Amino acid sequence: MIEPTIHSIFPTPIYTTKINRGFTKEELQFVNEQKKHCKKNAGNIYTKDNYILNQKEFKNIKKFLNEHCTNYLNTIICSKNNLELYITQSWLNYTETNQYHHKHEHPNSVISGVLYFDSDIKNDKILFSHPVTYKQISPETDKTKFNLWNSNTWFFPVETGNLFMFPSSITHQVETKKGNNTRISLSFNTFYKGILGSNNQLTELIL
Repeated sequence: MIEPTIHSIFPTPIYTTKINRGFTKEELQFVNEQKKHCKKNAGNIYTKDNYILNQKEFKNIKKFLNEHCTNYLNTIICSKNNLELYITQSWLNYTETNQYHHKHEHPNSVISGVLYFDSDIKNDKILFSHPVTYKQISPETDKTKFNLWNSNTWFFPVETGNLFMFPSSITHQVETKKGNNTRISLSFNTFYKGILGSNNQLTELIL
């Protein structure tokens, strides 16, 4: 039998990289200090300051994230227009043992991202849900193994320094946390700046 080829069409891009340095003492002190200025989420806490990347302590972090926003735009979106992907809101999340981060998406955003300041790769992960909610047949009990084509969810282990970027519409969550560390992450949203669409086709949108 000739071996078949399986093509993955219309895949969801999950962009991953890692900061190429350790976090500075000033950055980590700022992150730890912000834990005192939080409000409750569904299963954990997050900072009251939701434009936290505008703080001077995060100047170099913001520069790093902006570089990868540009790279995501040029590598994955590949727009003909002169667009910029800029960071809108940003905040810190703190998740303790037995806490969680509820299942959610990020409205009013194009691409969202998460940078990890403290995560244990043995226990910490980010879980994504399949974007298609309706399935004609769903033989969950018949599966002998899970793969990229038959899974409703897919997770990635995360460690300190990891950056994940993904379409803001994809549902994601943090399951109940195990391990003794406080999982600390910085989340951010983005939007376009520039011209979308076509003037001639009457679809132009100037942002």
